Amino acid sequence: MSLVKLKSQLGKLKNKLGKLLFAMGSAPMGVAVVLWLPLWFVLDNFLIAGMLAIFISFLLAMSVSLYRLNTEKREKSEQDTGVTTQE
Repeated sequence: MSLVKLKSQLGKLKNKLGKLLFAMGSAPMGVAVVLWLPLWFVLDNFLIAGMLAIFISFLLAMSVSLYRLNTEKREKSEQDTGVTTQE
């Protein structure tokens, strides 16, 4: 497998993963419900699993929102100055 092909596949995977994280970040209670059941079986405690699922889902939502704000801020500053930044 060539390096170019591998890099292309990694880029596609990163794009799909980013879309999935953005979708999960916009519905934190849905993510909490999905996480709750496996955590309940792993931790064997209903209340702890529920609290941990809510904490993880809102942490994910907060991270996604912060990332969106930072990218919007960066894009706005690039439009104002005309200078692009590369990561």
